[in-house]
Amino acid sequence: MHQPPLKATKILIIKLRYIGDTLTLYPVIHTLYKEAPGIRVDVMIHKGTEEVLAHHPGIGRLWLYDRKKVKNSLISSIRYHIKLLKQLRSEKYDLVIDYSHGDRAAFLSLMTGAPERVTYTRSSRLSRLFMNRMIQADPFRYHIVDYQLLALRLLGIERFERTMGIVIPAHVEKRVEVLIKGSGLSPEGLKAAAIHPGARGRLRQWRPERFAEIARRLRESYGVKIFLIGGPDEEGIVREVERHMGFSPAFSSTRLTLLEMAALFKRCRLFVGNDSAPAHIASAVDCPSVTLFGPTFPHMWRPYSPVGEVIFKNPPCCGCRQVECVRPDNPCMDLIQVDEVWRKIKGLLELF
Repeated sequence: MHQPPLKATKILIIKLRYIGDTLTLYPVIHTLYKEAPGIRVDVMIHKGTEEVLAHHPGIGRLWLYDRKKVKNSLISSIRYHIKLLKQLRSEKYDLVIDYSHGDRAAFLSLMTGAPERVTYTRSSRLSRLFMNRMIQADPFRYHIVDYQLLALRLLGIERFERTMGIVIPAHVEKRVEVLIKGSGLSPEGLKAAAIHPGARGRLRQWRPERFAEIARRLRESYGVKIFLIGGPDEEGIVREVERHMGFSPAFSSTRLTLLEMAALFKRCRLFVGNDSAPAHIASAVDCPSVTLFGPTFPHMWRPYSPVGEVIFKNPPCCGCRQVECVRPDNPCMDLIQVDEVWRKIKGLLELF
């Protein structure tokens, strides 16, 4: 039996995940901003991921869940949660949508006191107990963006804003222009490719020497300037790629903020990297990209972009826990060959 749309004036969206996961909330927030302007939308995410959403005008308040305080000690965790739960209850939310699908987010959802609490049937057991509205959908049939948008149908919303994006403030754009000029390059007419060889887990990483070979081909065949980018913990792998390249990149950094990274990728003709947050950031600013997948399935997690290519070999062990490789003599990322990555790159460069 068809149920009438839920009525809500104040919503809390929860997604306690990583940077790329946080970025996938953009279409949900943008859809609510465009299609339901009378609803106040607050968002709870992990502290450290907030940059990719911080400047969206459709967000009333960003709640930053502090994992360090939670993990510091039992006493610290109890004190932190008591204060947080008091603040959440005082907001008197009508509706909570949990996109984390885990026990912690389900508990926080329940403790808000919101009368309507939405999650998906493919959630934790505790989540199914604490939440009272279930979205029945098979995640293997959807990209994560489309999967999350399904929840908005409970509000009577059927027209979705499916495009990704990041709102980059003007002062960040200016700062990146200064960085580019400081490397002896002109931001105007820049012909550059960004390479990100890192990833959250080592089993997601393509070999540094293969990234180096791609860099050499880009420079020799297209005259492209190479930007080597990494996170704060990826200095080693960035240096290793540079060593194999045999020449210095035009720009290299492991200290960019997420918004600076977005502004830099926005100026590039190409992004090449592993399945990780920078790939999603590149796609969100419409940078043509080639993303390499190994132990995770791309159908749900590939960068959400019409100008992006994915290479995935679909090994039989895909979906592993990514702790130890069950096929160490022939790991999934090694199945991806330089020549097939190069073919994808050439197709993109010739298209754009």
